[in-house]
Amino acid sequence: MARQAGINLENVKIRNKSTVLKLLNRKGAMSRKDIAKEVGLTPATVTVLCTEMIEEGILQEKGEMQEERRAGRRKILVDIAYGCKCVVAVSIESKKTYISACDLKGNLISGKIIKTDTSIAPIEFLKIIEKECKVLLWENEIEQRSVLGMGICIPGIVDRNRGISIRAYGIWKEEVRIKEIMQEAMSCPVIVENNIKAFAEGELLYGAGRTGDNLLFVKWGPGVGSAIVTQNQIYEGKDHRAAEIGHYIIEPNGELCHCGRRGCLETKVSTEAIIKRIRSIYSKEHTPRLYENTGGDIELISESNFTEWAESGNELDMSDEEVVKILHKSIERLARTIVNMMTILAPDSTILFGFMLENEEIRKIFMEYCQQYDSTYTEEYIQKSELSRKIYYIGATAIVTRQYFFEPKDS
Repeated sequence: MARQAGINLENVKIRNKSTVLKLLNRKGAMSRKDIAKEVGLTPATVTVLCTEMIEEGILQEKGEMQEERRAGRRKILVDIAYGCKCVVAVSIESKKTYISACDLKGNLISGKIIKTDTSIAPIEFLKIIEKECKVLLWENEIEQRSVLGMGICIPGIVDRNRGISIRAYGIWKEEVRIKEIMQEAMSCPVIVENNIKAFAEGELLYGAGRTGDNLLFVKWGPGVGSAIVTQNQIYEGKDHRAAEIGHYIIEPNGELCHCGRRGCLETKVSTEAIIKRIRSIYSKEHTPRLYENTGGDIELISESNFTEWAESGNELDMSDEEVVKILHKSIERLARTIVNMMTILAPDSTILFGFMLENEEIRKIFMEYCQQYDSTYTEEYIQKSELSRKIYYIGATAIVTRQYFFEPKDS
């Protein structure tokens, strides 16, 4: 009985520490007294908790609070020591894989990009990732004991509980036991998650999700992905599926999608689909400016070149009317689908990210189409993510940090 009571008290302390950490992550450095007011604990309890976490290297004192001088004890600010641990973040995309080392705030320490090699067996490619991760840690003098864990994000259907990629669209067709393979190789905890759901978790921890309970996330580029947050929790559908807006059917009996169905939104608005349609009209007569810029070489009308153009933020070339029509058609289709989804979900806000929506002109046209359907859909309601520039590591960092640092771990 006494042992059980001791365990229960320890669990209460763990949960209280978690509450303090979440508060500091949300609001920044605070005094112990102000923390106590916010979380509903006594100042004495908070002082004990903070002292223990400072000794553990989890918290650090940040100096005296700047306020009017008053009689009594000075307010010393405490904050999370975000550099106390490191997260290895891996994002496997169809063309490239991004390997990063980040602190607990989601700041990049160092990173590298390798080609996603789908021509070899998944286990062989995971061995390449393992090697690159270990080299990255070694180059940055990060010791194994400083690694909190490894987060791996991948498109498609993921069983997070078992750490299995069930079907990684455009990468692997078979199930891959990523967690089992990488946990043994890296000697640290590993979490595997769908890339869009992981990014949404990043927003919950570091971005818009700190103030909104019900959110819709939409990514465009190279494909289309989405995630739904309800009551500050990421929605997961049947068989571990995310809210796959990219596979919303918009054309009955349409083109075959890589998901196995026909007429999905991605078959019309993915960068691959856009390039395919531009190439179909490419000629000196129909696309004179594009033809001149590429020297008549259709091979330069590629997905990689299109991606580079979108990421550069360049304006649309208005001289080729047919090319502009194709882009407008894709933007309108995406906007219409999202407006319909928002009508059903009625989120607090919708968060946009992905390199297509990073392009200011594309985002402007997208918003114009949204407002044609509903004039209340302003940029305050449909927002660009503040974490877009961290897209390839923030999600993987967040899933590890949230589970192993901010969430309680009862005995």
